[in-house]
Amino acid sequence: MAGMGAAAACFFSSGRVFAGDSVTVAILGLEASEGVPDSVALGVTDALRQRLSMLSGYRLVQGRDLVEVKLVFSCPDEAPACMGQAAKSLGASRLIFGAVKSAGSDSYSITLKLFDADKDVVESWTTDQLSRAQSSGTALYAPVQKWIATLTGQSLPGTLRLLGGVVGASVTIDGVAAGVMGSGGLTIANVAAAKHEITVSKPGYTPAKKSVTLGSGETRDVTIELVAVAPAPVAAPSAETAAVEPVAPGATEPTEPAKEELTSSGSDGGRIGFKVAAWIALPLGLAAVGYGIYWSVQVSRANNLLDQYRRFPCPGASSTTAGCGQNGKPALDLTPGEVAYRDRTKTLGDRYQTYQWIWYGAGAVAVAASAVFFYLGYLSHPSGATADARGSSFQLAPVFSPDGVGAMAFTTF
Repeated sequence: MAGMGAAAACFFSSGRVFAGDSVTVAILGLEASEGVPDSVALGVTDALRQRLSMLSGYRLVQGRDLVEVKLVFSCPDEAPACMGQAAKSLGASRLIFGAVKSAGSDSYSITLKLFDADKDVVESWTTDQLSRAQSSGTALYAPVQKWIATLTGQSLPGTLRLLGGVVGASVTIDGVAAGVMGSGGLTIANVAAAKHEITVSKPGYTPAKKSVTLGSGETRDVTIELVAVAPAPVAAPSAETAAVEPVAPGATEPTEPAKEELTSSGSDGGRIGFKVAAWIALPLGLAAVGYGIYWSVQVSRANNLLDQYRRFPCPGASSTTAGCGQNGKPALDLTPGEVAYRDRTKTLGDRYQTYQWIWYGAGAVAVAASAVFFYLGYLSHPSGATADARGSSFQLAPVFSPDGVGAMAFTTF
């Protein structure tokens, strides 16, 4: 498996800085019982590690397979003292381990335990059913999120579904832009369980505010209506004004400025949606690129782990000579256990490589969409405007290449 990389004109990524009292956790590869494919146990293990790595207050350290730990430390019954010794050897104060068992023709039984190595006790545990349809890919995200929350005592994020309102209205939660109302409202996922202040606004309407308390894992429907602002009354011209300022015969009535003002108002109303969409798409794109970088690092780590198991033909040796390592010196043949470990690591690296390109692709699309929305919201001009009226402008265009994503800026006078 070749190492993969990517380059772009400019990348921004965010990382978590753990405090000194962060809990170190090692997640052991789940044990697959008879009748359960190894790919299911490996997929659940990967999803658990990915979720915990994003959890504040916890720091993930490299773990091993549960079967390997039992063999090395002679823990056939997962005895507390033995598991505590295994945790300390991995540099972890907590262990998460468990098993996947068959629960019929269409589901699996998942058992997970959180072991406290400082006290040599199982701190918490959970058992749940997982259908075959949920046992791979993105379908694992929801159950894994629930299991980690149960083991660590964390609250689950919820979902807000905003109903009513006006199409095109901007929505903020606790002062942060959350989206734009559509014909079917707006659904906002991964909202922290807490009390939130929701504000919905649109030019021409009185802003509406509502406080909502969202429970752990709750999906909450919130109905918000906007009230249109009544137009100011226009006073009819008095007889005296009409007599003092008559319209000269043949003169053109001053209707063009009014038309221009109406056109400008409509254009500004349309730009608001593009501006909001631009500021939503940009951080999403940068976050996706950051995830792509994260998975690139995982691919590199997998390659490093595989280096000691690679075998190459020895220079000048016959075909029957044992292979050589990367240093060009003869190396011992791999044992069946090492071959199995190498194959598992290669499969894991290939999966990380797929994740890497999925996130890079999503980031490129989101950044390109953001550039288009920025242009429509800030830089474009109404059709029919003359060159003098437009004046100088600054434009930004996305640039794509096989090596990455970038942007090109140019100005006109």
